[in-house]
Amino acid sequence: MVLGLMLCAAQGMNAQALDPNILKYLSTIDTIYTEHIADKDYAPVPWEKDGLHAGMQMSQFTLLTVRADKSYDVPDYVEMYIRMKNFYGELVCEKTCDASSALAYIADGDADFLGLTMKDFIERGGEYVLERGIPWLEIAKTSNLTLVDEPTVRMQNFSQVRTGSDLDALVLFNTGYPYDHSRLTGQEKAEWKLQYLAPNSKERVDLDKGEIALTFDNSKQPKLATIDTLKIFKEKPALGEYYFEVKTDWEKEALGDMSHRNSLFQVVDTLRATATIDKEQYQMGTDQQLVVDLSLDYGYPFIHTTAPDTVPTVRIRYQITAEGEKLFTDSLEIADPNLAVEPLKRNDKLVMNFDKVTDDLFGDATQMPIYVHVTVEYDGNLQFTADFKPILLKSDIVGISEALIDDRKSSKLFDLQGRSAATKPANGIYIQDGKKVIIK
Repeated sequence: MVLGLMLCAAQGMNAQALDPNILKYLSTIDTIYTEHIADKDYAPVPWEKDGLHAGMQMSQFTLLTVRADKSYDVPDYVEMYIRMKNFYGELVCEKTCDASSALAYIADGDADFLGLTMKDFIERGGEYVLERGIPWLEIAKTSNLTLVDEPTVRMQNFSQVRTGSDLDALVLFNTGYPYDHSRLTGQEKAEWKLQYLAPNSKERVDLDKGEIALTFDNSKQPKLATIDTLKIFKEKPALGEYYFEVKTDWEKEALGDMSHRNSLFQVVDTLRATATIDKEQYQMGTDQQLVVDLSLDYGYPFIHTTAPDTVPTVRIRYQITAEGEKLFTDSLEIADPNLAVEPLKRNDKLVMNFDKVTDDLFGDATQMPIYVHVTVEYDGNLQFTADFKPILLKSDIVGISEALIDDRKSSKLFDLQGRSAATKPANGIYIQDGKKVIIK
């Protein structure tokens, strides 16, 4: 559908905001079409027929301009909008943009255009209204749309669920549009059941089942497809596979295979990891290494092989940076065919050496924060990350004054420059009785 509108510059505009010589003429062009519809599992399917259909709508609103050779002031904000409402005035989708920069940028002489595109999924057929415009130019357009649709039974959120999460799924019965409600008998129903397959088991067990009466009451909004729903909720289901099935005797011929829907979904485990470092402060020359203790725990459905790995692999990467410079980086790979068939439990010590850290990095400082970054990946995805910021200290402490040495029997604390520390000093290294102490 293509709609065009020609507006003379001297007509329909705010004379205080716009000079008649600003724009010789304006032309607004609309393009509205259905890009995709949804199959029974909400996957996008290209729409190649004529007319508009419920599904993914593409709406484009374009303003074409030809300018006169005269400058003009544009407000700081110029709204350009597209919005879709249903027949009853309820907002379905909307997109706006600020067109002020583009309008202000328009140079003298040549034609130009501003465009705004909106893509959104319209779930059900019916009568809709498309609105678009630029209020500053006093442009406002409205078009009535009819989106056709067919009867469907669709299933939402029957997908992979993480352990500890709730199953909150929905079965949606949609009459389509237009639909002759006189065909309904009032006896329409749907039957459903939920089964469970435990890990390492081969037998499904019935968990729940039931029957609902379908009520397609369109008395409140007859200009839209009527929807009835079946909600399936289970709090924190156990690990394993679940099989859901729903059957309906409503419109069996029109629905075809959608009158009997089923879905197999998993409740999967997630990788649990903890990481700690052996110290929060390290002394150059004394401490040669930084050690990260890493624990991994992962269960059903285990770790699957992904390219380019030939066997299931966990990758653990870690690095040290200081002053923006990468000082040390390494990785640990756990490659084991048993990762795909057995739960994973590992405890590893990742050793990071300080060999590449030199006094040159410290400059005049006596201590320097370093950054330790630990990541764990499996199945091609980042699963865990941890960051630490320990302190690295110089091996030689300088700048301690004689006054400090003379007063060392007083048990007072002094910082590394020989100054008396506060009564409640901050975390760090101090001198007490001639010895270095660490306050945490």
